[in-house]
Amino acid sequence: MKIRLNDISCYLSELGIEHRTVGNLEKEIDGFSSIDNYRVGTLTWVKSKERIQKAELLSLDGIIAIVQEGQDVNVKYGIYTNESKRAFFTVIEHFFTDNVSKPSIGQGVYLSQEVKLGENVIIGANSVLDGDIYIGNGTVIEPCTVILNKVTIGENCYIQAGVCIGIAGYGYTEDEYHKKTMIKHYGGVRIGNRVFIGSHTNIARGTIDDTVIEDGVKIAPSTHIGHNNHIKENASIVCSILHGSVKTGNNAYVAASVVRNQITIGDNSIIGMGSIVHKDVPDEMVVLGNPAKPIARNTDGKPFKL
Repeated sequence: MKIRLNDISCYLSELGIEHRTVGNLEKEIDGFSSIDNYRVGTLTWVKSKERIQKAELLSLDGIIAIVQEGQDVNVKYGIYTNESKRAFFTVIEHFFTDNVSKPSIGQGVYLSQEVKLGENVIIGANSVLDGDIYIGNGTVIEPCTVILNKVTIGENCYIQAGVCIGIAGYGYTEDEYHKKTMIKHYGGVRIGNRVFIGSHTNIARGTIDDTVIEDGVKIAPSTHIGHNNHIKENASIVCSILHGSVKTGNNAYVAASVVRNQITIGDNSIIGMGSIVHKDVPDEMVVLGNPAKPIARNTDGKPFKL
């Protein structure tokens, strides 16, 4: 499908994404490609001047690109914006993605009698939903997902393949002879709207109260969310292990780290990659290391560069 540069500009304006254009607005665009493997006539994304240098491009003359505003990058045809990443991926999804119709309920899906589904819900093949479960409008569940016991999932969520939600967490009693007996869990899981849950993530039900994941939270693949966790709005949990009863503030960011049980992570705080967190982290604090120690403040709530 060929579109014009002007089509992209008009679409971004509709979305309220501020931008400026360079070059002939009638320039035709035939698909998209990465900057590392650029194909002539396609749209690409230029995040920074350094990315151009790493790509070892001989010339920028023929490139059509959405470029991050403020970078010392000059293209003949393109769009400059402070939201280049959002603009690029929104554009390719809108103009270049084939919306293939999928069955709402895939082959081999098991739904117990208590399960309630909203409108336009998609459940992938070989998934199991067994218990007092509600799935909100527009939520997509990929194949081989298991959702058990008492779970509520909001609207427009996306759950990738192999996720497990609602199983009992890890907890036991121990007698004087160190004989351990696993305890039953009675809580559920409450997930808000617009939540993304990456593949092979495990979200445990609460012991008594619910495990809670609020609106807009993004969870990367292979993450463990322990029982009684409360993950507040727009937090990002990336390939991490959060033990029981962890609380994260709004817009907190946890990158490939381990967080001890009963820990609180404040609003806009950042846990750097590879950290072991065994103490509470205040609001707007950047911590890193084993054990995690403060290294900076994150006062504007934006991504922090070390």
